[in-house]
Amino acid sequence: MKKILWVKFGWSEYYRGGPVDGNFGWLNENKGKKNEGRGHEAFNFNPGPDGIYCCYVPPQASEYAPSNDDPHGWTVICLAKNPKHTGVHVVGWYENATLHGEWLDPPDALIKKRGDAAHPAYDWSYCISSKTAYFVPPEYRIMPFSDPSVRQGKYSFLEGPGVDINENKKRVLELLKSRLKAMTRFAIQNPNENSLPDPELDAVDPLKGFGTPEHRKKVELAAECAVIEHYKKKGYACKRVTHLPCGYDFIFTKGKLVRHVEVKGTSSPSPQFFITRNEYGKGLQSNPAWRLAMVTSALSETPSIAEYDALELKRAFDLEPYVYIGKFIPKPES
Repeated sequence: MKKILWVKFGWSEYYRGGPVDGNFGWLNENKGKKNEGRGHEAFNFNPGPDGIYCCYVPPQASEYAPSNDDPHGWTVICLAKNPKHTGVHVVGWYENATLHGEWLDPPDALIKKRGDAAHPAYDWSYCISSKTAYFVPPEYRIMPFSDPSVRQGKYSFLEGPGVDINENKKRVLELLKSRLKAMTRFAIQNPNENSLPDPELDAVDPLKGFGTPEHRKKVELAAECAVIEHYKKKGYACKRVTHLPCGYDFIFTKGKLVRHVEVKGTSSPSPQFFITRNEYGKGLQSNPAWRLAMVTSALSETPSIAEYDALELKRAFDLEPYVYIGKFIPKPES
């Protein structure tokens, strides 16, 4: 007999200790306080020294953790909602998991590994554990869904011993199976600091999430070639201006039509990019002719190109500050 349940917890990018957000009791109670964003689930996909993943799930009806008389061998599908947008996402899943039926304090070795032993166990508890986890990186969370039976609950058993199966459960199970099938090729099995580092924790190269510098350059050149070919097929003339601080890479002209195009590329089928202060200020913010050409699957034989003007870009993407530069302020000698 298959054993499957879904659980829902707060939203985080990598579940490696970063901020957690969501409409849950603890998170709501601590907004504006020193523990804001310090959700229990912050480390749900961070393995302990022994390779075991410890998963926190908020209490159902304010007191109940997932439990079953047969606690071993469960597939646990992890859901979370990005508070900025509608819909729920699959952020990962556990296989062959154990349901402890209560919240446990993590082992001392895990607390030491996380490097935050000064904080009490309020955000360290867990109620599910497994040696096998699959994590969906944030850039691949592109299939949100909505279902009334998922919207309110913290968890629900879909198949397994003692589970009463109804039409709602069947519907949700088929929906989640289709999501897992689509995401399996993007999911990272047993994520850790090496196989999937959190780029925001890397002070040396905060753009590591976009690949190595060599990989980024390769993607950049491939994306530019794809965009040039795209515009040439439409009859546009091309002029490269990457050497100028104008906020875009190319000028494409066709008669009276003029496009100032900034090219962004990714080897992934899911669009993501970073934009410089110059590109943002001189391009997106102030140039009506500015466009962003987003090339996905740039290194494949069939790259895909989507073009956005400033308004379309702001509607389609979250634009957030990611890296700040600190410049020393010299003071005059007195």
